[in-house]
Amino acid sequence: EQALIDLGYDDVLDNYVATDSINSVHFLPVSSRSISNLTGIEDFIALESLNASYNELTSLTLSNDAPMTGYLLCTNNQLTDLDVSAFTDLQDLGIGHNQLTSLDVSNNTALTRLDCSNNLFTTLDVINNTALSYLDCSGNALTALDVSANTSLTDLRCAHNDLTILDLSNNTALGILYCYYNALTALDVSQNTSLAFFGTENNNITSLDVSANTALVQLRCQNNQLTTLNMRNGVTDSLTTFYATNNANLTCIETLDPDYATTNWTNANGNIDEGVTFSVICGSEEQDVWHVATTGSDGSGNGTQESPFATIQTGINASGDGNTVQVAAGTYVENI
Repeated sequence: EQALIDLGYDDVLDNYVATDSINSVHFLPVSSRSISNLTGIEDFIALESLNASYNELTSLTLSNDAPMTGYLLCTNNQLTDLDVSAFTDLQDLGIGHNQLTSLDVSNNTALTRLDCSNNLFTTLDVINNTALSYLDCSGNALTALDVSANTSLTDLRCAHNDLTILDLSNNTALGILYCYYNALTALDVSQNTSLAFFGTENNNITSLDVSANTALVQLRCQNNQLTTLNMRNGVTDSLTTFYATNNANLTCIETLDPDYATTNWTNANGNIDEGVTFSVICGSEEQDVWHVATTGSDGSGNGTQESPFATIQTGINASGDGNTVQVAAGTYVENI
C-alpha cells in the first residue's frame, strides 16, 4: 500500500484502497520496493502494464479482466507459479530470475518479447508464439528447444542449458545467437545470414562453418572440440571479437584473408591456440595445381557454381607463388 501512496493512488496507510482510485490505472511501476505481497492487484481491472521486478514476491495474481496489452515484468522475485493464460494481447513478458518450473504461453500469441531466463524449466513450448522477436531462456535445464515456428526471431539467448540439438534453419532473421554452455555437438548457421553476434563457446561442437554469415561482428567458439573452422565469409577484418581457444584438435582456420588473420588474431591476444595457422583452404600448402570446375551463374551464391567468378577467385586466393590455377573450359557469365 505504501507503494500506491507513493504513486498518488492512496493517501492513508490503512490496508484499504478506494476502487475509484485504481480502476482507471493503466500502468503500475512498483519495481525495487521490497514488496513481498501484491494482494489487491487483482482489483486493477484497467491494468495494461505492470513492472514488479526486483521485489520479494512469491505469488502474483492479476485480474483476468485486465487488458494487459503492454508488458508484465516481474523478474528477480521468488515466484513459483504464474498464470498468464488470460492475457492474449500481452506483448512483453519478463519473468527471469524466479523459481518457476513451468510456463504456459500458448494463449499469448501477441508476445514479441519473452525473458524466462534463470528459472527451473526443463521444457518450454513457444510453438504458438510466432510473433516473438526476442527470446531469452538461458539458465534453465532445457534439453530441447523448438523455434521452428518462430520465424520472426532476431535475438535468441538459450545459453546455460542442456541442449544437444538446435535447429535454426527457419530463423533466417536471426541477428543475435547466444547458445554457449550447452551440450551441442553440431550447429548449422548457414541459413542465418543476418547473424552478427554469435556465442557458441563451451559446447562439444566438432565443426563450425560461418562462411555464409557475412554480417558477423562477434564470434566466440572457444572451449569446444573443433577440428575445422570455416570463416571464409569476407568479413575477416570487420570482426570486433573473435575467440577460438581451447580447441585442441584445431590446427588451421579457413579465411579469405589469412594475412590479416595471422597478424591480428594471435595466441598472444587470446584469440587462438598456440600453433594454429590461417589459410584460404587448409592443406593448400600441399598443392601446386588448383582445378576450378564451375559453370553458369545467376549472380548469387558465395563461391558456388552459381557464382563462378567468386569460385575462381577463391582458387586464386588459395594458390601460392608458382602454383597453377586451372579453370574448366566454358563461357562464364555473372550478373552485375
